[in-house]
Amino acid sequence: MKDKILGMVKSTAGAVLIVTILMTVIVQLLTGHFYTAYNLSTFSRSASFTIIIGFAQTLVLLLGGIDLSVASVAGLCSMIFAMLTTVGRVNPFLSIMIALMAGVALGAINGIFICSLNLTPFIVTLATSALYKGIIYVATKGIPLTGIPESVTIIGQGTLFGIIPYPAIIMVILAVILIYMLRYTSFGRHIYAVGGNEHAAKIVGIQINKTKMAVYALTGFISALAGILMVLRLGSSQVNIGENWAMPSITAGVLGGTSMNGGSGGIGGTIVGGLLMSVISFSISLLGISSYWDQIVTGVVVLIAVAIDAIRRRNNSNV
Repeated sequence: MKDKILGMVKSTAGAVLIVTILMTVIVQLLTGHFYTAYNLSTFSRSASFTIIIGFAQTLVLLLGGIDLSVASVAGLCSMIFAMLTTVGRVNPFLSIMIALMAGVALGAINGIFICSLNLTPFIVTLATSALYKGIIYVATKGIPLTGIPESVTIIGQGTLFGIIPYPAIIMVILAVILIYMLRYTSFGRHIYAVGGNEHAAKIVGIQINKTKMAVYALTGFISALAGILMVLRLGSSQVNIGENWAMPSITAGVLGGTSMNGGSGGIGGTIVGGLLMSVISFSISLLGISSYWDQIVTGVVVLIAVAIDAIRRRNNSNV
């Protein structure tokens, strides 16, 4: 038991978890408000979005890739859902399914360019990010889409037992599914194998491009889910939904121990990394500090996360 505790503390995710808990304690001592039922509920709802989009990015990072379009996919799919529901008068639950499938298609487009043309993920997803964002503005002319039915907004705004937000429950369910997939399925093992050593994975018979395509499609699905949940939370589709999610999605994964070189890390670490990012933002608000500092602190945390990953890679190469 003692060895397990020491191992957790020494791990990246364990250290980040300790820092996160200490931050909440400090903010509670300074404000006396962090651990109230209302604030914990508000915090968990907000953190759920950072963590879910972090899940999407983590899957790509495990491959040794990156997806800068997760934010734009979330935004475009949220717009598709809202337009179908409010303009097309499509059943909102059917609209959700269509928007989720659109996310799969958008993610698959990234995979097609990366796998078929052997292009760099950074360049491809940077380009599609701009493309998807442009489509949002052209289609909506920058005007929010309102009038989302209450029958579905309850998913984003409601709570279980008056305290546990539904988005947090969805996040936990998704985490369980992804953890099981990565640990106990051949697809999950293939993801780690491709990210760890693509050449070796090819030698043992793993279909590299098929695995990558599936991961980018799944990333699109999860990104779409995050965007749709945000619409259900706000009750309307805003053109800037998910606009600032790209960097936090990467940071959440890397802070949680996922290597940007691929092959190591996981969903549990992303939860911890996402919690730290959310605690920082929430604490700035509770302490009455200007929201402009949120971007500064986020930038510093990103640099720290990248530095941690570089040190981790160097140490692994010396073993």
